[in-house]
Formats: sequence, C-alpha cells, structure tokens
Amino acid sequence: MQLSHLVQLGLFDFIFGPIAQLFGWLTSLLYEFFGNFGLAIIFMTIIVRGLTMPLNVRSAKAMMKQQTLADKQAAIKRKYADDKQKQDEEMQKLLQENGISTFSGCLVPLLPIFFLFPTYYIVRCPLQYIMGVSRSNIKQIGEILNISGVVEDNISLITRLQNDGAAMSSVVKRGLITAQQIPDMKFLGMDLGKKPSFNPGTIAKEPSIYLPLLIIPALVLLTTLLQNYLMAATRADAKKRKEDKERAKNNPAFNAPDDPAARTTKIMNIIMPAFMLATTFWLPAAFGFYWIVGNLMGVIQTILTYYMFNKPYEEKKKELLEKKKMVFKKKQKLEAQASGNASGKSGKNKK
Repeated sequence: MQLSHLVQLGLFDFIFGPIAQLFGWLTSLLYEFFGNFGLAIIFMTIIVRGLTMPLNVRSAKAMMKQQTLADKQAAIKRKYADDKQKQDEEMQKLLQENGISTFSGCLVPLLPIFFLFPTYYIVRCPLQYIMGVSRSNIKQIGEILNISGVVEDNISLITRLQNDGAAMSSVVKRGLITAQQIPDMKFLGMDLGKKPSFNPGTIAKEPSIYLPLLIIPALVLLTTLLQNYLMAATRADAKKRKEDKERAKNNPAFNAPDDPAARTTKIMNIIMPAFMLATTFWLPAAFGFYWIVGNLMGVIQTILTYYMFNKPYEEKKKELLEKKKMVFKKKQKLEAQASGNASGKSGKNKK
C-alpha cells in the first residue's frame, strides 16, 4: 500500500495532522528566512532530527552496553538451552542489572520513520502546510481549473499556476490565493516538485528536468549504505565478530549462535535502503532530502557515539587484556624460577 493511500485514512490525519502543522510552520519560517524551498526542507530536517539526537546517542549507548554483554548472554543461552522461559528471565535480569532498557532501545530508532509521515504531508501539500492556503481554497482552485486530487497533492496545482498566467490571474482575482503563496520549488537547478524517474521514456521527454533528479535517489542509497557500514564497523563487538567469522571458516564449531537481534538488523539493512530508494521515486524530489540529511546526521551520530563510548570501551578492554598478559607472563616466570630452584635443590641432594 502506498503512502498516499495510508494518508487518506482518518486515523493518519488524526495522529500526524497536528505534527504536520508544526513541521509546516517551522518550514514556513525557514522558507521566509532563506527564500529557498530546498534549504527550508534541509534545515527543517536538521532541526527536527537534531532535537532527537540526544535520545539517539542514549539509545546507542544502551546498545553498546548490550553488545558488551554478548558473552554473558551466550552463556545464559547455553545454560538454559532447554528452558526458554528461564532463559528469557535470566536475560531480562542481566539487562536490568546493567541498566539497559530494551524498550527504549527499540523505540528511538523508529523516530525517523515516525517523522516520515508529517514530512510526507508538507512535501505533498506545501500550499496548505507551508504557504498557509486553506484546504477549502485549494479545493475551489482545483474545481475552477478542473484539476482533481489537489487537496491531497498540491504539486500539480502549483505547476499549473506557475505555467498558466491566465489561470493564476483568475484565482488571485477571486481572492483564493496570492502570488506570494506559490512556492519556488527549484533548488540547485532541480525541480523538487517533480518525482525522480528511472523510466527512459520519461527522462528522454524532459532530460533537463529528470536527469538532475537522479542525483537524489543515488545520494539516498549511498548515504544509507554508508550509515549502515559505519554502524556495523563501530559496534563494540565488531572486532570479535570479525575474528569469530574468520575462525568459523576453518572450524564450524566457532560459528556464532543464532542471534535474533543480529538477524533482524541484517534484514533491516536490506529492507530500509530498498524502502528509502522506492519512496524517492514515489514522492516529490523534496522528500529525498529528508532521507539524505537524516542519513548524514546518522553518520555524524555514529562517529560521535564511537568516540564517546565505543572507542573508550575498546581501549579499556585492550588495557585490561595487556594487564592480564603481563600477569600471566609474570606468573609463568615465577613458576619457571620456582621449577629451576627445585631442580637445583634436587641435584644438590643427589650429590
């Protein structure tokens, strides 16, 4: 089911309508400040996602702590392999003892998806949510110009009014809209009101419009893959996972036990890039900026959490390992000396 069908449901209007109004108000202020639709969308995303970054960092910290308990979790799974209920109880007890909430860890990463819907509203209906034109006026203009579906999607109406001076003059004279309420959807030579297309026929008809738009889905895919790669590479257990994988190639006994969380992450790393890429072709190009800016902020967040939490943990772990090695070597040296002394005494006694 496409987003346009979901938004037509009253429940979605009830839940996301007020948030879309708030996002629209913020984007309207940014549009007035920059005088540019693309920059308004970009900075709206930066502000909204930036406000949630502390929650994301906290969630990342909780996930890092959970990853450090991997060995203990594996031990619990082995110990209670035949008792699923006891296994779950011990797992929950372990997490609680270490101050980890699985609920918050799952909820926070879903915020970008939650924000997807109000962003969808404002890029499809900029006249209503950004420029302040009422739904009734938009409907009347659509009826006058014989354009259907303009209340759910303002883009076709904006295009018509920008390209048809007579139509624009007619609705302005009726007091339904002003010339200042028609947003300029151009940004860096791209028309953000158009949907990117991979159809050769569509591109061939208007190459000056559709060729530049292909940059947006390409950047969406690249930034998504970059974020996923960095998240995997900076995990607290990334090095151990890599070593286990290498050992498992030679000895199947080292294969990691089944991990539902890891399996879910692997599936999401396939589904999300595909979903993000698909939405950039379903929706106006402006929506692609939501994904691109959000992904770049995710990259920044991943780097920050790595240097704030993961790297110090790795350095402390390395330091502890070095201390253990030194203690072990010292113990071996003392044992060797004791053994040598015992041998010396034994030789003297024989003489």
